[in-house]
Parts: sequence; C-alpha cells; structure tokens
Amino acid sequence: MRRRCAVGLVAAAGLLSPAVAFGQGDGPVAPPVGIIAEGVSIDGVAVGGLTRQRAVAKVLRKRVAPRRRVLPLQFGSRRFRLDPVAVGYKADVRYAVRSAYTFGHSQPLRASMDVPLRHSINQARLRAVLRAKGARLEVDPVDAAISFSGSTPAVRKARFGARLKLRAAQRIVARAIVSRNKNIYKLPSERVRPARTTHPPAILIERGRFRLTLFKAGQRRSFTVAVGQPAYPTPVGNFRIILKQRNPTWFPPDSPWAAGIGPVAPGPANPLGTRWMGTSATAIGIHGTPTPSSLGTRASHGCIRMSIPEAEWLYDQIDYGTSVVIR
Repeated sequence: MRRRCAVGLVAAAGLLSPAVAFGQGDGPVAPPVGIIAEGVSIDGVAVGGLTRQRAVAKVLRKRVAPRRRVLPLQFGSRRFRLDPVAVGYKADVRYAVRSAYTFGHSQPLRASMDVPLRHSINQARLRAVLRAKGARLEVDPVDAAISFSGSTPAVRKARFGARLKLRAAQRIVARAIVSRNKNIYKLPSERVRPARTTHPPAILIERGRFRLTLFKAGQRRSFTVAVGQPAYPTPVGNFRIILKQRNPTWFPPDSPWAAGIGPVAPGPANPLGTRWMGTSATAIGIHGTPTPSSLGTRASHGCIRMSIPEAEWLYDQIDYGTSVVIR
C-alpha cells in the first residue's frame, strides 16, 4: 500500500508523462494492439488512443483537406486561384500513421512525440501551371509611337511591362500550399523595358501648306517645301524611308517629260541636290533642289523638294524605316 501511494504522488506531481502507464511493476505498459500510444501526434494533430484507420481519417480532415483547397494568388493587380491537386500535391498520411503506431509498440514511450507529415508537390507540373498562368496575366511592354489624325500628331508614351519571376513564384507557391498562413500570396514580377522609350522620328508632309515637319524626341521642326505639279501630284498616304544617298546621281524616270534627258552626275546642276531620301511610294523621295525659288509651289514631278542645307540636316536626323505621312 505504501509503494502504491508513493507512485500515485509522483504521477500527480507531473514527474511522469501521462503517456506512461504502470502495472504491478515499474515499467511502462504498451498500448493495446492496433491502438496508437497516448502522447503521440502527427503534425500537431493528437492521434494517441486512436486506431490507425481513425488516425488516418483525422489527419486527412485536420491537415490534408485544408491544403487541398484552392490557393489564392495575386500577380500585379490581378488575382487567380491555383488548385494544389492539379500540381500534384500529396501527403503521405499512412506512412506518418504507421510511424506513430510504431513509436508506442517498438519501445517504451516516455514522453510525447510529434511525427512530421511528409508533403510532396510535382515541381514540373507546378512550373508548367505557373508558366501558363503567367502567360495570360503578364503585361507586354508598349513602345513609344507617333501617329497622325490629319495633321495633328498623337504621341503614345512607352509603358513598362510585367513578367512573372517563374522560379521565385514556384518556390513561394510550393511553400504556401503547405504553410497556409496568409489570406493571399503575392507572386513576384519583374519589369520589362519597352524596346523604344521615345517615339521614333516621323515626317509629316502637308501638300496644301507646302510644309514638311519632322517630329523627333518630343520636338518638331518645319520647313517650306515644293510638292508635285497638278499633272504629277505627290501621292497621299503612309510611307517610310527605304533609301538614303549622299550626292546622288539623277536618273531620269521613264516618263514623257524626261524624254531625251540623260543621267546627271553629282554636282551643282543635279536636280536632287546633295541628298536623296527615297520613300516606299514608287519613285517618290525627299531631296534638295538647286532652284530654291520653287519652294512653296507645286513645281516637282511628285517628289518633295527642300533647300539643300535643310535637306542635308533632315538626312542626318532620320534613318531607314522612318515614317513619312503625306496629307
């Protein structure tokens, strides 16, 4: 009787784990066959005193089911949800329960024991899902550009794009599926620089005003020009510069007005001056003229004439592909 009282006092004082049972001897008594020992938990879920089947059901309900719910994600200002099952999320519950059971039956359990729950995700599948989601949510950069409504320029400013940082996002999502400690998870992005941050040079030619205007780097500069005669009008439309020549040789076109005229070598008498800027309109270009008195009139055979110094200046400001809008 005295010994039993002593044991009871020790247990009451908390010096022994509640999981330890005593019989007539002093050693711990193993739990019944098929029952997990008291004091054992899995991922923080108490499973002591349960059968393995009930332990599996409890861990599935308490730990696995919440992690199978869709994961709320945010990329930029847009939100979407990811299904963990779709990216191969699994938890090895049966292995954890088997380990929990073994602890109490293979050796005396003298303290509480928490068995970790192993999780796995198909990383290749997760990466593929994020790549597909990112392709739909990413924002493409916008290049600066200029267009015209009549003679009024409309300048479009450049805008940076946004691209998903795929590897970093993959790590965040893989951890988030298990941790579940936030209401929403923001995915990292990187800015994508547009190819052109300032609009390219553009030329506007207003035939009725005999004016050529260059728009470049937010600035504009206008010149008085000559345009085509009524019989040989300068074409209207959107074109581009396709050829640039210094000190060009003038070759007469296949036209009645040029019959009997031979090529003219570079020099003061060359009708193209010292610079030729050919456009995508057939046989139409911008060039200097040795007869500046024709500027401000309809004097050419379709081309746009400038003073020689101004044509040389314009030549250095533009490149192949420069837009030429004729109104």
